[in-house]
Amino acid sequence: MSLADKIWKNKRVPELEDLVVARLAGIDGRAAWQWFMELDEALTALGEGADRRLAYQMSHPITRR
Repeated sequence: MSLADKIWKNKRVPELEDLVVARLAGIDGRAAWQWFMELDEALTALGEGADRRLAYQMSHPITRR
């Protein structure tokens, strides 16, 4: 969840990404570098839309009654 929160804002945290890669590699046995390549590609693609997403969110603030 933490990784999703960071990438939503296009914030890359290498230590967190390394942890996720290690866990994924431990689950299916593929090399960590293979997981890193896939994860890096996906996170880069998601991060590229961050400015647009955040601007949209800011244009719809939550108001309290």
